[in-house]
Amino acid sequence: MKTLVIHPDDPSTDFLKEIYLGKGWTVINDHIITQSRSRVADLIKGHDRIIMMGHGHSHGLFMSCINPEMVYLLREKQCICIWCNADNFVLRYRLKGFYTGMFISEVDEARYFGINVSQEMIDRSNRDFAFEMRLCLDHDDPKLIYEEIKSTYVGVHTVYQFNNDRLYYRDGQSVLSDMKLIIN
Repeated sequence: MKTLVIHPDDPSTDFLKEIYLGKGWTVINDHIITQSRSRVADLIKGHDRIIMMGHGHSHGLFMSCINPEMVYLLREKQCICIWCNADNFVLRYRLKGFYTGMFISEVDEARYFGINVSQEMIDRSNRDFAFEMRLCLDHDDPKLIYEEIKSTYVGVHTVYQFNNDRLYYRDGQSVLSDMKLIIN
């Protein structure tokens, strides 16, 4: 499967690089390219699976042109969306694939949700997520990616559970969440 990774360069999300290092996929990290609508559109058109990751919000991926204007291209692709509140983006625009909701990757985010853990504990969770996700992406089927990451990304403190509870899969018609089917 021809895979494109869009991961705007940001030291606070460097742990995500483990997911794609050495995989031979097309990777764009450069801010100039990730924000160039025409260049990103051309790259999306030439790939089957689009992995988008970093910091984000319900309207898209920060430091990139992944926003509502790119949805028309993403609807025909298998999407992997790893950023905070990607669930809102995927559901609003009815994309298909694997995606995350709010994902704790920094201590301030944990504190906001009343979770008292150290940055070292969060860093361990981040490394474990990236390692497990790397292995799961060997599957071409996003439903299998979802099922495998849900079962392998488990850990010893509440950040793992918080993040795991916010991993989703959408096939275009319905959503899998904690192995429950939700029609939307």
